[in-house]
Amino acid sequence: MEALENLLQLPYQTLAILVAGYLSYRLAYTGRDTTHRTLDTLAIALVFAFVAQAASAGLLILYHWKHPVPSGSELPLWVGYGASVGGIVVALLSAGVWRRVSVSAVPELLRNAGISSADRNTAAWETVINREDSGPSQITVVKKDGTTLQCERLDDFKKAPFGPMILGQDGSIAMYVTDYRAADSDEWEKVDPSHGDWGPEITIIPAGEISEVRIRHAPSLLGRWRRSRSAGDGSGVVGDIDGSAT
Repeated sequence: MEALENLLQLPYQTLAILVAGYLSYRLAYTGRDTTHRTLDTLAIALVFAFVAQAASAGLLILYHWKHPVPSGSELPLWVGYGASVGGIVVALLSAGVWRRVSVSAVPELLRNAGISSADRNTAAWETVINREDSGPSQITVVKKDGTTLQCERLDDFKKAPFGPMILGQDGSIAMYVTDYRAADSDEWEKVDPSHGDWGPEITIIPAGEISEVRIRHAPSLLGRWRRSRSAGDGSGVVGDIDGSAT
């Protein structure tokens, strides 16, 4: 309790920087911090805190330039608070951008530069679930008892309460089953997870019951164009490229 009281006695500018660093870290790495140690957390939070400090200083410089303050005069209190809030906002925006590019653009840049082919994830499953912009279009789950569950079109459930699917860090999966195949059958059976006013039914599959997971992706138009360019052939038409399975 004493430590908290000492913390609250710090100048508001310092408190704002600390808040910015912590909130930005949580935004940038929620769901991706399982391998972070205390030093990792502290260092990343300090980086975002520095961004907030730099942004606050920039806003104060801008105010001085627009509204020169006579020597010996103090800035209005609202200007200091406004600059601190602006710094927090800028830090949060930078954290959001970093979350988007750190799992795709940065590893790709390092690979192309011949620096590293690692993405810091400890398992392939972590890489899959961390690529939030990969554009999954279909998921198929094969259970250990031989039954197969599939959601044929994930886009149909984008507005469902939990989104089109949930990929748990422990390997569990929650999905809206639209197709079912028994272990001793080669025929798919259609399933309607929607129940009128009751809403769509989501199925949760524990990790221990899963034998295999297949995820099909439909990249964005820009991604498909880049893929066709790197392949050196094809017309570049979206319809010419099938989604890839993971």
